[in-house]
Amino acid sequence: MKTQRGLALPMVVVLSCLCSVLLLAQWRNLAMAQALGHSAGLRWQLKQSALDTLRLAVDDIRLDTGDRRHQMGNSSDSHAFFPSTKQEWQVLQSRLTPNECQTGICRPLGSDNTTLAPWLRRLDQAQKAPSPSGQSARYWVEILPLPTANLGDSVFIYRITALAQNGEGGAQSGWQALWQPKPNDASQPLPALPTVDWVRLLPLSP
Repeated sequence: MKTQRGLALPMVVVLSCLCSVLLLAQWRNLAMAQALGHSAGLRWQLKQSALDTLRLAVDDIRLDTGDRRHQMGNSSDSHAFFPSTKQEWQVLQSRLTPNECQTGICRPLGSDNTTLAPWLRRLDQAQKAPSPSGQSARYWVEILPLPTANLGDSVFIYRITALAQNGEGGAQSGWQALWQPKPNDASQPLPALPTVDWVRLLPLSP
């Protein structure tokens, strides 16, 4: 009997240690699940911000508000603008010669590249867009002339790249779309992302 009573305390200590280890393991699993949930929620938010930035870029192209982004100006001007004819597009190319882009308006930058790295090097050439607190959003618009176009159709197709970031050097989400205006396109802001109007829509990899 004395021997049995002597083993009770070690057994209690062992069981207590085992319960502590199991509790710590469960706490670690909960912490990891919470971190994964937070990361997934942040990625979803950044994706929505990037997609909404694509819509804002389309509005920037479509809506002529009378500012310099829709006016070529004269030969002494050097600002970037959205051209309406191929002759104006040629003028834009000469103005963009020193750089690839200016305030988010770009010359054609070659074949498709589905990575974010080239755009991260062009942050200072992007157009900033409104974004939720704690995030930043930017976009670039490459203006690509079409070889042929029907009467009344746009002579350009636009390759739009949008980037949303969570602070400096944090998580990020990039999306790229090809968009071509329609002849009957209404001159008013788009209420939502017109996914049916995209020629192509794809995410960019890190």
